[in-house]
Amino acid sequence: MKLLLSCFEWTAPILANELKILGYKPFDNFSTWMYVQWNEKDIWTLNLNSRIANKIFCEVGNSTINNFDQLFDFAYGIDWEKYVAKWHKVKVDANIFNSTIDSKKYTQSIVNKAILKKLVWDGRQRFSDPKFRPVNILVQIIENKCTIWVNTSGDSLHNRWYRVWTGDAPLKENLAASLIRLCNWHYKTPLLDPMCGSGTICIEAAMIARNIAPGLNRNFAFESFADFDKEEFENMKKELKSKIFQWNYEIVWQDINPKMIEIAEMNAKSAWVADTIKFECKDLFKTKQRNGFIVTNPPYGKRLRNYNLDGLYEKLIDMYKWNLGCFITSYENADKMVWYDFKIKNLNNNGEAVKVYLKK
Repeated sequence: MKLLLSCFEWTAPILANELKILGYKPFDNFSTWMYVQWNEKDIWTLNLNSRIANKIFCEVGNSTINNFDQLFDFAYGIDWEKYVAKWHKVKVDANIFNSTIDSKKYTQSIVNKAILKKLVWDGRQRFSDPKFRPVNILVQIIENKCTIWVNTSGDSLHNRWYRVWTGDAPLKENLAASLIRLCNWHYKTPLLDPMCGSGTICIEAAMIARNIAPGLNRNFAFESFADFDKEEFENMKKELKSKIFQWNYEIVWQDINPKMIEIAEMNAKSAWVADTIKFECKDLFKTKQRNGFIVTNPPYGKRLRNYNLDGLYEKLIDMYKWNLGCFITSYENADKMVWYDFKIKNLNNNGEAVKVYLKK
C-alpha cells in the first residue's frame, strides 16, 4: 500500500529530499504530490516529522473501474469502520484524468453514498457530531484505475499550532521551512530575517537546527482510526523529544514594529525556541551588515500604501551581496532589480504570481 504526500508545486524536490533523509524512497513524483510505501507507524513518523508536506493520505483500496456501478461496489467493499468513527462526517473529493468516468461531482456523490451505507451500525441511521471535523476522502481515477485515499493528517501539516497570533499575511510554516531547506543554511552560520513579522521563518529555522519535530504540538486525523495505539504513539513522541538538540545558534529576527516583535516572541515561546532566537526591533534601512544567510518574506505592496518599496528591495538586494539565502515575493519590480546570480523559481499563490529569489 502507498502513502500520498501533497505539497506546494515548487516544494516537490525539497519534499522528495526530506523523505530520503527520513529513510523513504519517494516514487512517481508529480508537481504537487508523490508516493511512498507505508505501514501504520510510517503514517505516524511522516506526520510528526515532515516539515514540507501539506497533507498525507493513506491508500485504502485500488481497482480498475469503468462505470459508476463498479465504483459504488468498490467503495462499498472497503472497511470504512477502520477509518471513520461513528461521530465523524465524511467529505469526499475527487481527481479524474483520462477515464471513462468523467464527472467529479457524481463520483463524489457515489463514493459518499457507498461509505454512508457501509457505516450503518445495527441498522440505525448515523448521527455525526458537528464538533468533530469530517474525515477527508480522496478519490483518484487515472485512466480507469481508481485509488481511494484517507487523509491521515486532518488539518494541513503547515498548522504546527505554535502561532499564538499572526500579522496580516503570515507565511505558511511549511513554506518557511522550504525556504530554509532551499538555501541550504548551515546551522552554525548566522541567519537573519530582517522583516520577520510574526516570526515564522526564524521559528522554523530554530526548529530545524534543534531537531524539533514539527508535529509534536498538534493532533492528527489518524488518532481517531479504530486500530490507533495511543500508548505506542506517545512513546514515539517521547523518543522524538529526547532527540532535540541543545546548542547555541545565531538566529536573529528583526522588525520595525515592536508589536510584531512581541507577537513573534509569543510564537517562539509556544514553539519552545524563544531561547534560540535573538529579537531586535530595528528598521531594515538601519540594519548593519551581517555575514551569513538572509531569509525573508518582504512586503509585496498589497497592504502598504505610499511606501518606498523600490528602496526597500534595493536595500535588501544590497544585503545579499555579502550573504547567501533567499526571499519570496510577488513584487513586480523585483525582477528588474535582482542581479544575475539569483535563481528565480516561478510559482503561484492563490492566482498571484509569486517568485523565490535564491542566492547561492
